[in-house]
Amino acid sequence: MSEPHAPDQTAQLALWRSEFGASYTDRNDLEKPARVETWRRILDGLAVGRALEVGCNVGWNLRYLSACGVDEVWGVEPQRYAIERARRRSPELNIVPGTAFDLPFRDAWFDLAFTSGVLIHIGPADLGRALDELHRVTRRWLVVIEYDSPDEVAITYRGHHDALWKRDHGAVIAARFPTLRRHARGLLGDDDGYDTCTFHVFEKPPS
Repeated sequence: MSEPHAPDQTAQLALWRSEFGASYTDRNDLEKPARVETWRRILDGLAVGRALEVGCNVGWNLRYLSACGVDEVWGVEPQRYAIERARRRSPELNIVPGTAFDLPFRDAWFDLAFTSGVLIHIGPADLGRALDELHRVTRRWLVVIEYDSPDEVAITYRGHHDALWKRDHGAVIAARFPTLRRHARGLLGDDDGYDTCTFHVFEKPPS
């Protein structure tokens, strides 16, 4: 993938760690009970004891997975404001500071690693590094819930030109990791507790 202007990863992280990111957290710190049933459908037939969300913000998805019976849930979040807010409300959650580019976990430590509305905020030049880390830390399942588009397109997001990209995330993952098996794909909407987006579920072959 390429584009005329490749944003700097450091600048992108600085944006999300600034007031811009805090405002995002304030706007989106909302419980969405419909997501519990959505996650039950996504997890149907998947044996998941330990799960990781990369870019968990204040941890709502972690709480939904717990409600679905996942025994151990972890989150990685680059924004200190979101981590502190999550820990005040839900001190039992395992949320650690970090980024998608350097996950502080050993290989294959999770049964499932996932993102929800995170890969869209990673520029083309850095997307592969984030996917490699997701792939590295999961033993079996990789799930992404993102805004998809047949072609990669940059979207101006709240006045910023290097903050959101739509793309076919499933195709990107399949091309980068040919040994993964496509397990499921589906569209989500308001009734599911999401904006209009697409989920992809991939399975790793036995090691």
